[in-house]
Amino acid sequence: MIFNTITINNYSKPAIMINNGKAKIEKTLKGLRVSIPSKKNWFALIFGTAWLGGWYFGFKSASTMLISGDTNTPAAANGFITFWLIAWTIGGGSIILMLLWGYFGQEQLIFNNGEVHLNKTIFGLGIKKRMEANEIKNIRTEFVNDSLFTNNRWAFWGLGPGKIKFDYGFKTFSFGLGVDDAEANYIAGLLEEHLNH
Repeated sequence: MIFNTITINNYSKPAIMINNGKAKIEKTLKGLRVSIPSKKNWFALIFGTAWLGGWYFGFKSASTMLISGDTNTPAAANGFITFWLIAWTIGGGSIILMLLWGYFGQEQLIFNNGEVHLNKTIFGLGIKKRMEANEIKNIRTEFVNDSLFTNNRWAFWGLGPGKIKFDYGFKTFSFGLGVDDAEANYIAGLLEEHLNH
């Protein structure tokens, strides 16, 4: 919680600025670090976790059928089960990655001695980009509709473009899907101020 002093009718009294955001903002001697946890859609996470239980039993059943090597099973059936098991494994692996991102994912924007690092990681592993701070332009925010029934269905699962955007050369980068619009505006202003300081 941050305390500021405001003056009203010649009386000074402390005003409380509510700090109820999701981002962790650290100012260091070398720069600035903004850490934001991945967007948590608890319905999607609980549904995905329950689905994964069913996925496991389907995977176990199909792999047992294939490994048992029953000679009475036609070759075409074994081929189908093999193909199905590959697709089922890819689907399950994708859901596992989405769940790991949903539960444990983190985005970081780190300003460090003229360099900027944009990281989207799970337990420190993931996408890491390094940029030059003086090449970052046009920091802005953008509303993101995270409903399941829009064109941006990935946002429902905590994936896709974030609310805070900036240009770097001829590419646009974004982060901060997990923060509310008001916090996104605050962070964008803080980044702009830091770059222009």
